[in-house]
Amino acid sequence: MVMFDSMIRQTKSVVVAGLSRAELTGVIESAGRAMAALNSLQARCAVEIEGLGEGGVNSKTVLREAGCMSTRSANTVAKTAAGLSKMPKLAESLADGSITVEHASAAVAAASKTSPEQADDELLKLAETSSVDVFAEQSRRWANRTRTDDGADAYRTQRKNRSLKHWINDQGMGVLLAELDPTTYQQVRKAINVEYDRLWRDDGGRDGTPDDVRTPTQRLADAFVALTTNPSRRGPGSARAQLTVVTDVERLRGDDPAGTAEIVGGEALPQTVLERLMCMATVTGVVFDGKGQPVWVGRDHRHATEAQVKAIIARDRHCTGCAAGADRCEIHHIVPWEHGGRTDIDNMCLACSACHHNIHDRGYVVIKTSTGYKIGNPDNPPRGP
Repeated sequence: MVMFDSMIRQTKSVVVAGLSRAELTGVIESAGRAMAALNSLQARCAVEIEGLGEGGVNSKTVLREAGCMSTRSANTVAKTAAGLSKMPKLAESLADGSITVEHASAAVAAASKTSPEQADDELLKLAETSSVDVFAEQSRRWANRTRTDDGADAYRTQRKNRSLKHWINDQGMGVLLAELDPTTYQQVRKAINVEYDRLWRDDGGRDGTPDDVRTPTQRLADAFVALTTNPSRRGPGSARAQLTVVTDVERLRGDDPAGTAEIVGGEALPQTVLERLMCMATVTGVVFDGKGQPVWVGRDHRHATEAQVKAIIARDRHCTGCAAGADRCEIHHIVPWEHGGRTDIDNMCLACSACHHNIHDRGYVVIKTSTGYKIGNPDNPPRGP
């Protein structure tokens, strides 16, 4: 179109050499608003393409081919466009250049867990006054507090869709592609980060030139290999590198299913996942004032000491549900700690990840028999004692 050709010519004619910092900042700000308006226009076109109904290619294909986007970017724009069609206030803010397409994408993601109307009303001001990074985090937290369920259905879908693929590419390099549910991803990512930091210090750290030894991506690859091939590298690391979950005490005890439970920087946690993590976690009580400042921090409570774990392994030998090896097992509280269960050896047993999921997600129970503990389905009890 002539209008866009003229816009491109005018943009190319802008001289930035010799401008002051304030002037350069102003140009960047104005360009950002213009790009937001153009992104809004693309989104509106994408919605119209989806509504044509004449059998042509979908909006993702048009965005990829005519818009010269990557497949991933085209998918994101199409999804954002569909979401904005139900959130007129945020759509108008994007068209005005008051927010960016990244703000809009984060708002659409939050709306998918709550409702478009609620997100449009309650996230608009936050989007217009926050940076993209801050808004992305705050909109996730808003959705976790506002959603009407605890995300159990979404988590089950994510768990079902987990996968790991591997192949040799054209250059002879081995490629691993993993898709994980948010909780497992955060655990894996943090474990890799701990090992990455150790390798970074070995390479010289802050006082040396670690990137001359190996690049950050090489160091990440070496950290992953070390974790998967060397058991001694699988320690918990520092508190900052561990998976941290923040939850209301009522939700922790199961008294209020609408309470908040979420991974710091991540997604909401279903109650069943929270209960499973509780079997192995360190629990620290924190009291906040009305402004969100901590006013009291209690002592950590470790659910099972190293000595207790050794004793449980010696007693059970393997998973009490499927006989998987002890190295693949977690410690399960038979009577949950949050329901008054004691951290005693006779209230804990070995359960592999799959059987642990069965207990917390599918209603399986731990039964004490004449020969020890047994995880079973109460609707289909096994024969024998």
